[in-house]
Amino acid sequence: MNVQRVTMREASAIFPHPESGLGFQSLAREMEAFAAEALSPPPKASDDLPRGDGHSVLVLPGFLAGDWTTQRLRDVIAGLGYRVETPQIFFNAGPTRQILTRMNRKLLDLADESGSTVSIVGVSLGGVLARQLALDNPEAVRCVVTLCSPIRYPVITPLQPFAHALTPFHEPAWLDRRGEIGSALPVPVTAVYSEDDGIIDWRQCLQDDAPGAMNVRVTGAHTTIGSNSEAHAAVAQALLSPS
Repeated sequence: MNVQRVTMREASAIFPHPESGLGFQSLAREMEAFAAEALSPPPKASDDLPRGDGHSVLVLPGFLAGDWTTQRLRDVIAGLGYRVETPQIFFNAGPTRQILTRMNRKLLDLADESGSTVSIVGVSLGGVLARQLALDNPEAVRCVVTLCSPIRYPVITPLQPFAHALTPFHEPAWLDRRGEIGSALPVPVTAVYSEDDGIIDWRQCLQDDAPGAMNVRVTGAHTTIGSNSEAHAAVAQALLSPS
């Protein structure tokens, strides 16, 4: 491994500046919010939200998480009338070759089985990977919804030590292309962000103005975005995008 490669990998994430409001204290607040959510009743799809047409929706989990963390979000989307699928990932270590291959195969299999395009909803890093899937397979993707997903690199986050430890396992070709993530996509994209986010600098979640690109502000923690009723409303509206 050459010096240039090591430097590139180290730059994938940086620890927040003390004045950013992010750090170990914000991370602790996020963990408290996540614990409180786990003890609360699961949300249901509000009767006020628009119902879907039954097309497939692939839900991708965030960094250091797995499909088990998206259950509440998936239940709401299923309650809206969609066929909800997962990439069958227990632990998302980032863009490793195995995870990238699994997600890509799942997307193409769903599109082939249904004979139609697939919507992708990604939480945090899952949204980053959703954008890459859409860039690589625009013919298979109906729309993308990202939930608190950073699309600018390097990512500013108190999870930087974990990202740094796992980056050597990430696919080099993906790291070389990560600058593409923030570019305009060939499909409609809704980026949901929260200024209360204690894990990601919310500014890194914003898309530039482009056809089909929409930024939606909600309130609440990063770790509870899957149970956030404001986020559910944004997801429900985005999934109505025509195929």
